[in-house]
Amino acid sequence: MPGQGTVKLGWYNLKLTANSSWLLSLLLLVVIPFFMDPGLMGAAQAAKLGALLLSFIGLIVFPHLALLEEGGTGEVVFGKVIRPFPLFLFRWLITFAFIVLAVGLLYMYLRQQGASVSVWALTASVAVTAAALGSCGMTAALLLRSLPAGYITGFAWYLIDYSTKGKLTGAFYLFGFLKHGWGRDQWLLGALALALALFCAWLLPRRRLD
Repeated sequence: MPGQGTVKLGWYNLKLTANSSWLLSLLLLVVIPFFMDPGLMGAAQAAKLGALLLSFIGLIVFPHLALLEEGGTGEVVFGKVIRPFPLFLFRWLITFAFIVLAVGLLYMYLRQQGASVSVWALTASVAVTAAALGSCGMTAALLLRSLPAGYITGFAWYLIDYSTKGKLTGAFYLFGFLKHGWGRDQWLLGALALALALFCAWLLPRRRLD
């Protein structure tokens, strides 16, 4: 049945996407509460935690998507009737959903333990920031065909914004929500992340044919 085939294809791509980087991210989130007292965490501290640490998860889980077709899996996926464009976007979306779920659960736990946390606003801000940072690394990894290059590129953006407070990146400042909360800058970062995902989805099969 067509529906069963779609489920199997979705499950197959989920297994490809959810690699060790997801586990590493979860381990990072699990250990965070052991190094702080949620009862003493105010709104500013919760936002700083998300901006400077949780958003870094994006650089852990996104870049490897660009090179999933390496090592033999490409022959399977590119042999499907379904084009690689929607398959890549599916992988990107479930990775983004993973970040939203993981960060949201952590903030919910911190609030339950007494932290002053606006769960959904912070979760959205962190997830968008993580997606932009990770998609930047993903794009560099695809263009240069090097996973280390993807990590280095994303980390360079992180360091530039951390050290210059957004003087060089302007509206695309990664940590803007620390000052203004959810706003125009987060919409721009979200649009950038999606644009990079669409570009990678378009470029991937062309790089495959090089």
